[in-house]
Amino acid sequence: MTKITKNIDTAVKEIIKGNVIALPTETVYGLCANALNINAVLKIFKIKNRPKFNPLIVHLYNIEQSVNYVKEIPSDAIKLMEKFIPGPITFVLKKKRIIPDIVTAGLDTVAIRFPSKKVFRDILRILQLPIAAPSANIFGKISPVDAKDVYNELRGKINYIFDGGKCEIGIESTVVGFQNDEVYILRHGYITKEKIEKTIGKKVTQKQNVISQRKTKILSPGMLLSHYSPDTPLYITKNISAFEKIKNEKEKINIQLKRGEIIKTEIYSHDIGLLNLSIYGSYEKAASNLFSNLRKLDKKGYKIIVTELLENRNLGTAINERLIKASLGTIEINQKSF
Repeated sequence: MTKITKNIDTAVKEIIKGNVIALPTETVYGLCANALNINAVLKIFKIKNRPKFNPLIVHLYNIEQSVNYVKEIPSDAIKLMEKFIPGPITFVLKKKRIIPDIVTAGLDTVAIRFPSKKVFRDILRILQLPIAAPSANIFGKISPVDAKDVYNELRGKINYIFDGGKCEIGIESTVVGFQNDEVYILRHGYITKEKIEKTIGKKVTQKQNVISQRKTKILSPGMLLSHYSPDTPLYITKNISAFEKIKNEKEKINIQLKRGEIIKTEIYSHDIGLLNLSIYGSYEKAASNLFSNLRKLDKKGYKIIVTELLENRNLGTAINERLIKASLGTIEINQKSF
């Protein structure tokens, strides 16, 4: 039986016991366990149905603690830490042997982060342990941003969910890697490429996403092509206003889907759910509402969900990355008859 709690002592005891608990961060809810306890970490993979070739992010209280787990911190990483932590940015650094291979998928690097959510920081401060914490959901599905999301998805699989309210940011952290003098982004997130470049005073590059779910070397979470997916098929359009105009049509409309190949078909407009993030007027609000709105639409019984990408800059890049990974392809209204 899964219980909702707001008791920090309960959370601390669960982790000490080697159990897994869902905790809120400023980004999304995490499925948390002692990163040094191999059996506890294995529970995370089992609960999430997460492939073991996909590494986890290790959460720490402060920079001083990180010296126990990473070999060195590059100068560019120090600049970013001084500017953005605690906060939604993750650093992929050379690990020390104390971090189990199961946490890092056998890599010689570990992804570390310093969350800003007060309750999470309090637990880290009390434990003085590294906490491994991927998103608290079934692997590949929509990330959870409140305790109810976690309960609906993982009830019966964990003992406790700590209710810390809705996550303020609503999308995952930016993941940054370092090699020689190069700085690169492995996953776009709340801390934008533009902010990173301004802080370190040079350009950053992006590592390409892994092409499939096959077993391969993945440097960071969030690099698989398919992720954040609702059960309802999600498609991306270049013109969501066209779908809004026909939402009250009573006859079937002609649509054209592209999923590797072009598929022409018909659908009633009332079977289409619309996710229009531009209505929020800011990237921050769009990010905060992305996963919660996608979950709501996923429960409505639509046959498909249609969304439109935002301008591909600043935080829009991170939002678009998630929409593309969650989608099956593109969709447009076909004006021509069959």
